[in-house]
Amino acid sequence: MPTTPALTAPLITLTLLFGGVSMLLGQASAQPSGLVKVAAVQINGYDKGDLPRPGYDPAAAMVPYINRAGRDGAQLVVFPEYVLGHIRVPGPATEKISAAAAANHIYVIIGGWEDCADGTFSDVAFVFDRQGKIAGKYLKTHAAVDHYEGDPPWSKPPSGKDKEWFLKNDPEWLMKKGQELPVFDFDFGKVAIEICYDGWFPEPARVLSLNGAELIVWINGRAMSVEDYIVKSVMFQSHVAMVTTNQAYGGGTMIGDLATWQPQILAHAPDEKEAYIAATIDLGQVRKLRESSRNFQQRRPNVYRELVSPVKPRY
Repeated sequence: MPTTPALTAPLITLTLLFGGVSMLLGQASAQPSGLVKVAAVQINGYDKGDLPRPGYDPAAAMVPYINRAGRDGAQLVVFPEYVLGHIRVPGPATEKISAAAAANHIYVIIGGWEDCADGTFSDVAFVFDRQGKIAGKYLKTHAAVDHYEGDPPWSKPPSGKDKEWFLKNDPEWLMKKGQELPVFDFDFGKVAIEICYDGWFPEPARVLSLNGAELIVWINGRAMSVEDYIVKSVMFQSHVAMVTTNQAYGGGTMIGDLATWQPQILAHAPDEKEAYIAATIDLGQVRKLRESSRNFQQRRPNVYRELVSPVKPRY
């Protein structure tokens, strides 16, 4: 399959994989292993409609958890959606996360709004590698809008509102949405990301799994608890392990594994509390299950055409 040239440094390459994007992150010589300890943090930071405010530095609150994960021997630590707020990249917030990732030789996935020079902004999950570099990004592909007008429901934004109103009340109507579902090659395995509302659609997780993802990270920023029944269904149907996070005003931060055909939640944070959890997942067993999957072998894409057809009225 075709491979693009290495980017700027030999630690990052891009490879086309089954029509998706795969990115190699970390030491090129590292080999995937079976048992992988991962950590997840349930913590508040900036939220969906928050704009930068003087003196508030949520990145500083994330660093102690990166250090804790490093001391625990975790290979990856995951934070929620939005927490870094509206930032320019690189900038002071990413520099703090970068330094902590490098000091602990750990992968970090963390959410924030990336404000670009052209005036656009996106809901982003930033991927920091073990050297502290921003080695990848995932842009949220499904906009979780909260207000609408007209018919059909949820199809049109409210009229008569300016940009400031949208930024504070419904920013995802304006955000630049992602156009890809990348799979990242960490040195311990293949990792993919969903952001909040993405996880309410079955298609992204399935596509990510078919493109090689062994671990799906689902970061959230919402008042309700992340649904464990969605997590278990994705693990079972798409043969992946999962890590979910949420802000501390919500809940459902958890780590799930597929050590057998029965998905298991290995660790679960209490709802509506700041919390840190860690657990060891067995990606070696996930790979064995994927290799022997009857489900994968007997898929019938020719009868799934409606899944990629444009939305049309049903009622």
